[in-house]
Amino acid sequence: MGKMYIKQQIVQENPELVLSENGDFIIDKSLVDKYEIIDVHCHLFKGLAHLFPAIFQKEKNNTAVSLLDKSCFPFSMDLFNLDKISYTEYPTKLLSGNGIRTRIKLFTGALVLNYATVERLIMDMDANGISKAVVQQINPPNKSCAGEMDEIVKGNSRLYTFGSIHPYDDDILSQIDIYMKMDIKGWKLNPHIWGISIDDKKTIALLKELEKTSLPIMSCSGTGLPSDVRNSNVPTKQTKKEVMTQTLAKFEKVLAYIPDATVILAHGGSFDFPYIIDILKKYPNTYTDISLQPSENIKQIIGEVGSDRILFGTDYPFLNQAFSMLSVLRATTDEEERKNIFSDNAKKILHL
Repeated sequence: MGKMYIKQQIVQENPELVLSENGDFIIDKSLVDKYEIIDVHCHLFKGLAHLFPAIFQKEKNNTAVSLLDKSCFPFSMDLFNLDKISYTEYPTKLLSGNGIRTRIKLFTGALVLNYATVERLIMDMDANGISKAVVQQINPPNKSCAGEMDEIVKGNSRLYTFGSIHPYDDDILSQIDIYMKMDIKGWKLNPHIWGISIDDKKTIALLKELEKTSLPIMSCSGTGLPSDVRNSNVPTKQTKKEVMTQTLAKFEKVLAYIPDATVILAHGGSFDFPYIIDILKKYPNTYTDISLQPSENIKQIIGEVGSDRILFGTDYPFLNQAFSMLSVLRATTDEEERKNIFSDNAKKILHL
């Protein structure tokens, strides 16, 4: 079946979704227009550009392109599944059509970022009824996009940003001081992108310094692939190593070092999801954003922990914003839960 045919079938099976002209899904805005939705986990090209080789450091302003088609998730449209983490099935055999496509997407899916301009993000926010967004930064050692991102958020009242300091930067205290003079709302760590474990001694030292600023700290969290896929030959050895840098078992050890920090465990712990509820119960200063998570998992957090520690996030442009919105709508049963997740919790910890 063709890609467009599958997308049309998805819309028929999920009437909350609409297919836009560029081939991306958007939410039926009548379902969300009464909420002030804040997406706490977005990315722009300028916030991650330093991670790319110079040949790839170029924005592409093309609103006709489908970001869904260029991103990792789903790996192919016939693997799409709203009930799965990351909204995709994961093949376990490399020597298959979907196995090969999955490995290709794991290598090339990051190139969707080239299309993640400010203009495109605002366009997609408008299409989905999203009011505000936090655009995260990820910096390699001794490089920073701080100045560019500060100008972006100063120039757009709908955008905020978190600072990013690499654990192996030469002068962490100086970097913190620079950021604190800017308009940041928190800090962002990316163990799997950096290839550095969250419980690395330098990561812990960085976290201790960030705790002193009293700003919330967000980190990607949880194993990024299901166990059967990690044990297969679909991902490379390097990918297998990277996804183990931020397991929730490691996070639990790290949280004891920063007891006063407000910590946001992004992605609901990814494939460590069952463990996220235990951590939220044990550490009252922890929150989670639900990017990647299907409705049943969000519903489970609400049932066991409540809705006041859950933040709405999408991991845009890697995932379609409408999918996370639909997950929240299907997981919630009353207006208080929806308002908490869509905006009120974010307003509280970001002091908006």
